[in-house]
Amino acid sequence: MTNTMDVPAGPGGQPRRTRRRNKGFEETHALLIDTAVRLMSDKGAEALSLSEVAREAGVNRTTVYYHFDSREALLAAVREWSAEQLAVAFAPSDTAESRMRFITRFVLDNPEVIALWTKEFLAPGKVAQRYPRWDALVEDLRAQFGSRKEAADIDTEAFATLLLTWVMIGPRVYRNSVRPDLSTEDSIERLMKTQIAMLRRIGVTLGR
Repeated sequence: MTNTMDVPAGPGGQPRRTRRRNKGFEETHALLIDTAVRLMSDKGAEALSLSEVAREAGVNRTTVYYHFDSREALLAAVREWSAEQLAVAFAPSDTAESRMRFITRFVLDNPEVIALWTKEFLAPGKVAQRYPRWDALVEDLRAQFGSRKEAADIDTEAFATLLLTWVMIGPRVYRNSVRPDLSTEDSIERLMKTQIAMLRRIGVTLGR
């Protein structure tokens, strides 16, 4: 059962009650998103429906609607989840090589999810509202560029834009249209080594 807790009073002076998600809720929520991602990868985003997610996840439709009141809400959750996966490439954990392998594999394994996120990324509006790590990424790059002569002509926000575009689109173009003869593993290694080398050339370390 979902617990509740008291929070400060609302406009009418009555205590607000807010739901505290319990472990079961969070696990089911994650299961539904994971199922949606798998279905999108297998059949495409257009084929996704709440009823099919319910069937594949082994839950009833009422449970799905408790978590997502519409297909659009589920897709929004998938976009948010994919943005979190992209953020792994810029997070200060593990080595830069491991992070780049992870994100390149994610992009290659989830084309429909990346297409959904890319569409959102290209839409008008503030990118920071869609990609919460944007401001931190820009500030981190700005600090690394500092007053170095070799970075004097680099616009930090433009560089961050190119970096995200490379991460989201580059692996698919390379794998599908440049070197379709390579295995996925070879593609990942070549892309990872090239991007790391390029960044190091100008003194950038992701997720320091």
